Amino acid sequence: MTGMRAAGAILVVFGAAGLGAFFAGHFLGRLRELEELRRLMYLMKGEILFAGASLDEGFERAGERLGGAAGAFALRLAGKIRERRGEEFREIWEEEARAFASRYLNGEDLEQMLAFGRQLGYLDRQMQERTILLYLEQLEMSIGALQNRKGETCRLCAGLSLAGGLFLVIIMC
Repeated sequence: MTGMRAAGAILVVFGAAGLGAFFAGHFLGRLRELEELRRLMYLMKGEILFAGASLDEGFERAGERLGGAAGAFALRLAGKIRERRGEEFREIWEEEARAFASRYLNGEDLEQMLAFGRQLGYLDRQMQERTILLYLEQLEMSIGALQNRKGETCRLCAGLSLAGGLFLVIIMC
């Protein structure tokens, strides 16, 4: 029976460590997706200001150049803007933003994305630039805060989950 207990204890500790790795990975995934959004917004700014592109053209070009999850998001958005079956830009943006944010982004990130999309579709180029700059500033603040906490949060996730697993083993044995 002691062999079974030892095996169970090892599984509990490894399971707890895996849970810590999962939470740390989720934190890093959020940071990575916010950085991708920032790159997308810089590309969009360039497309709108310097290339004079419309929103659908800008998202398409930026998505092709960016790649990754944010690039795919931009390409889907460009396709839906072109199709536009009676939907306003705000509605298209909201649907795609919710799909993009469902992996790693939290409620605050999603709310910032939705607020950005509510304003972007109705404006002239100068106001679109200002809206993009405001959203870029919000992204920079979020990314900076996450980068400042990155090491601490990852260590905390790993340490607490491992300690929790060891505590559970001690309690159960």
